[in-house]
Amino acid sequence: MAEELKYEWNFAFRLDHWVRVSAIAILVFTGFYIHWPFFGGGPDSFLMAWMRFFHFVSAYALVLGLIVRAYLAFNSAFDRDWKDFGIFRNLRDLPDIIGYYLFIKGTHKDYRKYNPLQAFAYLFIGLLIIFTAFTGAAIYNGKAFGVLNTAESFMWVNTLLGGESYTRIWHFLSMWVIIIFVGVHVYMSILQTAVGKDRTFTSILTGYKLKKKTP
Repeated sequence: MAEELKYEWNFAFRLDHWVRVSAIAILVFTGFYIHWPFFGGGPDSFLMAWMRFFHFVSAYALVLGLIVRAYLAFNSAFDRDWKDFGIFRNLRDLPDIIGYYLFIKGTHKDYRKYNPLQAFAYLFIGLLIIFTAFTGAAIYNGKAFGVLNTAESFMWVNTLLGGESYTRIWHFLSMWVIIIFVGVHVYMSILQTAVGKDRTFTSILTGYKLKKKTP
């Protein structure tokens, strides 16, 4: 079947994606450093202060990026793709894509942008980012930009999770889930590009993806 280049991601979608990618990369690096200062001094060092600052700013960028992505899903003039995340429709089609990934089926349905597993994974990660932001705010003993004392404002999170020590564990585990998700996401993008030859991996850079021509 003939194929054509389709403009899959406009600049707003791509920019928002890379803002979130950059924020996650900085959060992971600074988070590891805050947990274990592996160079440049201890917990009270000048470098640690900067690491905490960049960790906090990146957290804001990640949450803001998620809010922008949700806004685009409902209001983008380019592509309002909120219907692609429909729970009931994706539940109905879940056996189709699971069968394909388990090598039970040789093909799967054509999906507009996301297959059901992708849609559920992205929804889960969106909720996990919110959860991680709440747990991070609950264990941050300082003021957000000198105004809001986050530890006091989000103390209810510690209460719900059984105490600050448990909140720290959940925050740390959330980071690992996000790291694993990013690894799988990149791997699946490269695999789809290699198998489907549809430029999935480069589409988030160029905006263009190869699609089957509709008659």
